[in-house]
Amino acid sequence: MSRIWTNEILDEARAEGDAIADPVIAELFRDGDVGAVNQLMRTLVVDDGLPSERLPPVVRDYLARTAAPPDIESAQMELAQEVFGVVGPEILAVLGFYSLPADYAAKKGVQVLYRTGRLITNPTRRVFETTQMVVDVMAPGGLGPEGRGLRSAQKVRLMHAAVRHLMVSDPEHPWDPTFGTPVNQEDLAGTLMSFSFLVLDGLQRLGAKLSQADRDAYFAAWMSVGRIMGIKDELIPNDFEEGRALTQLIHERQVAGSPEGVALAHALVEGYQGLLPLLLKGAPVSLIHFFLDKDPFTGQNVAELLGLPPADWTRYVVDLVVHVERFFGERSIQPSLEDRAISYVSRHFIEGLLLLERGGHRAPFFIPHDLRKRWGVRGPGE
Repeated sequence: MSRIWTNEILDEARAEGDAIADPVIAELFRDGDVGAVNQLMRTLVVDDGLPSERLPPVVRDYLARTAAPPDIESAQMELAQEVFGVVGPEILAVLGFYSLPADYAAKKGVQVLYRTGRLITNPTRRVFETTQMVVDVMAPGGLGPEGRGLRSAQKVRLMHAAVRHLMVSDPEHPWDPTFGTPVNQEDLAGTLMSFSFLVLDGLQRLGAKLSQADRDAYFAAWMSVGRIMGIKDELIPNDFEEGRALTQLIHERQVAGSPEGVALAHALVEGYQGLLPLLLKGAPVSLIHFFLDKDPFTGQNVAELLGLPPADWTRYVVDLVVHVERFFGERSIQPSLEDRAISYVSRHFIEGLLLLERGGHRAPFFIPHDLRKRWGVRGPGE
């Protein structure tokens, strides 16, 4: 059955959180066990894993309840992961220079991101966490019973519930109800579309040639991730074309400039510049302009809404890269990864994450060896 969304449906979604994860956080605070709450937050924010022996019983129960296998046929999931194995560097580049900045242009949804503060003081943190989750989910076996992707999705879902509780319970900085519930269902659906529909749209713009089966498998894989992360089934598109319709409606409703979006976009660019070699310092802004000078649904210049400066000379490099990618695609020649032009930028981006110091007890950025070998990416000391 096809899904049709309306403003009324999405208005209701802005008032909704997560019926499973929210009660877990509420119970911890209701019991007044400050030590348990603090331990949970340290575990979620500082540690990459979720060692159950260190977690309160209610959290262990949550992990068990949300550990259902992904709602997708194994063959289709394997195809989606193979797509990631082939064009993973391009996918991560699109995610970083298209999807994340586009999220900052959602005037209401960006308020939560801004309020967390750490995205300004440590701009690479969100890039790191987002990229790591995508790698965890899309690596072979990532959504298996013991997969890193399943645990990453469960962790992010619980963190969203904690953020919701803390935002509406902060007497010093009252939450503006006109923004809707923090991390609400519409904003979650919009983020899911940026990880799926916008990524596939960005790959097409770069000239990557995916078959319809490849595209549909990758989209379906992320719809399964959306369900694991607590997005209501009514907001999960059945297919890519429904994803287009949902993305369009959300963009028409939410894309607008804001001081918070501008601040986060500038911090994001600064973080990217720290990951790339000197020669490519201007590339982040040029790539964001390439993807966001014209929103595909509203026609707005999103790069301008985010207050980004004009692209420098590297815009010609971006244009050349895209021309080369499309030239090979039109001739039905699949160049090797090392020869794909966009991979030069994306490999430097990924290697910068691998070398990034995180501090505390957090593990370094992790990419399975097989993927690193396929992508030609070197880790520390290699």
